[in-house]
Amino acid sequence: MDNLIIEPPSVSKFGCQRNMGGFGVNKIDFAWPPLDLMMISGCLEHYGFPVSIYDFNNTKMTFENVRQTIIKEKPKMIVFSTSTPTLYNDLKIADIAKEISKDILTVAIGTHIMALPEETLTYTKNLDVTVYNEPELVILNLVKNNYKPANVKGVCYREGEQIKKNLPQPNIQNLEALGFPSHDKVPIQIYHDSTVKRRPLAQIMGSRGCPGQCTFCCAPFFWGEYRMRSIPHIIQELKWVQQLGYKEVFWNDTRLTADPKRAHELMDKMIENKIDLTWSTTDHVTSAISRDPELLKKMKKAGCRQLRLGLESANLQILKNIKKGITPDLVRRTCAMVKEAGMEVMLFTLLGLPGETKETIKETVEFVKSLNVDYVTMGIAQPRPGTPFNDYLVQNGYLRTRDWSQYDPTMKPVYDYPNLSSEEIFQAHFAGLRSFYLRPSYIIKRALKIRSLADFLKNFNSFLGFAARYILTNKK
Repeated sequence: MDNLIIEPPSVSKFGCQRNMGGFGVNKIDFAWPPLDLMMISGCLEHYGFPVSIYDFNNTKMTFENVRQTIIKEKPKMIVFSTSTPTLYNDLKIADIAKEISKDILTVAIGTHIMALPEETLTYTKNLDVTVYNEPELVILNLVKNNYKPANVKGVCYREGEQIKKNLPQPNIQNLEALGFPSHDKVPIQIYHDSTVKRRPLAQIMGSRGCPGQCTFCCAPFFWGEYRMRSIPHIIQELKWVQQLGYKEVFWNDTRLTADPKRAHELMDKMIENKIDLTWSTTDHVTSAISRDPELLKKMKKAGCRQLRLGLESANLQILKNIKKGITPDLVRRTCAMVKEAGMEVMLFTLLGLPGETKETIKETVEFVKSLNVDYVTMGIAQPRPGTPFNDYLVQNGYLRTRDWSQYDPTMKPVYDYPNLSSEEIFQAHFAGLRSFYLRPSYIIKRALKIRSLADFLKNFNSFLGFAARYILTNKK
C-alpha cells in the first residue's frame, strides 16, 4: 500500500494519548480510536487514494510489529502521530522506515510538531517532513505532488543538509470536503473507556477549533477558529457508525452546544432518525447547556449519558489568569442542571496553573467535593509548547527541563513556582483524588447505581486501577 498511517506503540502498558492534541499515558486500561489519523485516512480515501491504517498503541503492539508491517505494506509514505511526552518514542517509526528503505517518505503530525516543526526535524535525519498546519489537506497534497514536499503548504522538510519551511496551509473551512474518518479500518471491538455505558466506542467531531482562549489548551492555538459541519453530514456519519457495530460515541468537540439553534436541530434530527447510540461530549459552561433546560432534556432523549465540563480551578483569579471565561458559581449551576436532566457529569480540574498555591489547591478540592458530580479528574498542568502557559513558564524562569519525555501529566510538573514546588503539586494531585473518591458518601452513591454484573465488574476494575495508582503508591 503506497500510503501507510501509523499510531505508534505505547510508552505505557495501558496505552497513551496522542489523538487531536491529547498527551500523557493512560492511568487505567482504556482505548480511544486514533481519530486524527482516521480523518487523514478517510480524506485520502475520499479523494481516491488507497491507504492502510494501523493502531499499534491500543492493540498493544511493538516496534517489531511496526517493522514487519512496513515490510509487508511496502509504502511510499508513512504518516505517524506524536505527542510531547511520547515524541522520542514515536520518532523510532522514522528510524525503522529508513532502515527498511531510504525511499520511504516519513511524515510526522501532532500539536508538538505544530509548535516546533523545524526543531523536531533535528532529532533524527530519518524524519523527512513535519506538518505544522491542519494535516488532512497537507497530507492529501503530498500524495497529489508525488510525495515531494517542496511545493506543499503547511510543511517543514529536509532538503540535503537544509531544513526548509513552506508557506502555511490555510485552515480548512469546508470540513465536509474531508469525507468521513476511517471508522471501518480500525479494530472496532477494542475501543472503550472506563465510563462507557456500551461498547465499542467511536469518536466523531461535529466541529473543529474553539472560540475560547484558554492559555493552557492546544485547541484555540493549533486548530484555529470554530467551524461546524452541517447536520445532515453528521447524521449520515452517525448512521454509518451505527451500521458498523459501534454502540457509543464520544464527541471530540470543544463545545458541542456553542450554537444553541444548531444544537437543538442536531438533537431533533438524532431523535427523528432514531440514532441508537449512547454518547458523551465535552462542553463549556458558557455554552447553551448552562441556560437551556429544554436542550438538556433533548440531549438526554437523543442518547447523551454524560457531559464533561472544564472547571480547571475553583479560584477566580486563576480562572482569570488562564482566560477561562467562567466562574465557579456558573459551574455549580450548570452541573446541577445537567444532573437534573438525568445525565452524568465529569469535571476536569488542573493543578499547577499560573497563580496556584497550596491554598488554591485546597479551594479547588473542597469545591469539587461540594458538587454532585460523578467523576473528577485532577490532572497536573504540564505545558504544551506553543501555548501561552508554556511561554509564561519560560519567561519567568520556572521551567526545569526540556526533556520532552518528562512532560507527562501523570508525572511531576516540569516547573517549580517560588512558593509551590513540583513535588508539592504532584502530591496534592494524589491527595485530592483520594479525598474525592474515597469519601463514604461517594462510594455508597456509586454502589447504588450498580444495576448488573457488567456494571459491578466495570466499577470493580476501575477501583483496582485507582487503588494501584493512588492508594498503594504515590510514584509513577
